[in-house]
Amino acid sequence: MTSSMYHSATGTQSPHCIHAIGIGRTGMAYIEALLRTGEIEDLLQDQRATFAAMIVDIGDQDMGVVTDYANSFKKRLESRGIPSDRFQFQAMALPVPPKAEFFEGMNRTREFLKLEYPRYYWNPNFESYVPHKYQLPEAGNHFPRAVAKGIYANAYYAGERPMDVALRSFVDQVEKATLPSIVLVAFGMAGGTGSGMVVDLARHLSNVKLGRRIPVIGIGQLSHSGDDAGTHNNATQYTTLNDLDCMLDDDKNAGVTAVWGDLYRSPFTGGFFVVNPEQSWQRLTAYTTTGEKEVRQNFKQMVTNRFVADSFMRFAVMEHGRVLFRTMRPAGFTGAPHETLSAKSRNWTLFDVAKLSHPGVQVLPGEAGSKWDAVLAQWIDFMPKYGGLKDGFKTDYAEVHVHASRDMGFDLISKGFKDLISKQYLLENDSTYQTSNYEFFDALTAYANVILPGVAKTDLHAFWDSQANYDKLDWETKLNEHAWLIDIGPMLSEPAIRFEGMAGECIWGCACWVVVPYDQLRGDKLPPPNRKVIMEEGIAMMTKTVVKTPGGDAKKPAKAHA
Repeated sequence: MTSSMYHSATGTQSPHCIHAIGIGRTGMAYIEALLRTGEIEDLLQDQRATFAAMIVDIGDQDMGVVTDYANSFKKRLESRGIPSDRFQFQAMALPVPPKAEFFEGMNRTREFLKLEYPRYYWNPNFESYVPHKYQLPEAGNHFPRAVAKGIYANAYYAGERPMDVALRSFVDQVEKATLPSIVLVAFGMAGGTGSGMVVDLARHLSNVKLGRRIPVIGIGQLSHSGDDAGTHNNATQYTTLNDLDCMLDDDKNAGVTAVWGDLYRSPFTGGFFVVNPEQSWQRLTAYTTTGEKEVRQNFKQMVTNRFVADSFMRFAVMEHGRVLFRTMRPAGFTGAPHETLSAKSRNWTLFDVAKLSHPGVQVLPGEAGSKWDAVLAQWIDFMPKYGGLKDGFKTDYAEVHVHASRDMGFDLISKGFKDLISKQYLLENDSTYQTSNYEFFDALTAYANVILPGVAKTDLHAFWDSQANYDKLDWETKLNEHAWLIDIGPMLSEPAIRFEGMAGECIWGCACWVVVPYDQLRGDKLPPPNRKVIMEEGIAMMTKTVVKTPGGDAKKPAKAHA
């Protein structure tokens, strides 16, 4: 395995191998999308390259399509004479254990943690973090985050440890590459399985198996208004956003690691994309009300999620990962340590799939181009409404990737986005905007990937709407919506019992807590207004270490000597 190579003087870097893990139904859609791209197999023509892909879910009911694509991918490699050992695919369908077996694993949590933390404090107050009266649903149903976490823990620590074996095999395939690699971990932030498992899977992958040697990039997809009532901006999404905030924000993460150790350092060493699917949903459903309601609804959900996943993965594999790598540099990731300055609470990067047209919706094949222009302009203007960000968000960098047919007019679309993004989201005077145009294979579809670094969770409408739904729950239901740290004791999204002003109520009534101010976790105290302010503060702190030249006066220019 080779680490990322970037030449600071020229701004060039080598191609990257892209490897990926998808957790839950939403995460698996991203792996399916990656397997559909042709760029991965093009890269595998290079004998230095490998490709590892894994899907993880509770049960195998949603794995068939992804597995079929994996088998087809192998055949495509064979047809091109590419050795099959350069590709590895694993489908980890975790069973729902019998209740007695599940709670035996829950009761062994301290023993499991001792495997990772030799100095782990054996808490005498420990009880299962999933209440014993809880009835496990069958595979295919919704699983709360805590329960999904418990099922993952059993698969990782107990018996033959199939998840541990699978992650080791995944890493072995990554390390066979002699090109640098990037690992993507995709999941849905409102789904209990993906968001419940990712907090431990990403930690085991990045901080344990890979040893933080290569970039691991998180891809968390927000819910959209077309999701089921129990999914859209639900309590699950709120606690997930809080968990991720305490990973991505260096200050909050330092508070966690100060108490619980370095294995809780953020596993997303390459950064984190929060993916917004709302405009894709709105665009698809505009003017499409025909057909049987339930069938139509399921179809629209499937098409939206697949389109968003496809859009992201087409972006990820551009130029064999070079575009992805370059995109994360302005966000403060993938640079050398001396080039990296953290945006702390604003370490999130928004990836908004702004869909502009859909086949058969509003404009039909053969209609006048002027009608296309009007529709495209209309949906460009919808971006702030469906972009997921609260009014007032500003950043210093924006990147837009336009995908359209040549007949739609790139100039119109590109100018429309530049004008809108510059006015709506960019700081005046000292900001950078970049756009790229790509011809799309479907002559009736146009969309843009709008990439905005410097986002905080409090900039997201989803955070506040999900918080309101979380606040309606009783204590026990809230408990089941937690995942990160819950096995150690803190219920992160609640205030600490014994330490006023801090987060992390101990579920056993003991003294567990997290060194994170609760008002920051709730959003009662907002982060600095933009990323530029945070970075300027960081630079100011570093300049305090500058010392005067011995014998000189820092306020006066040195005298010239003959």
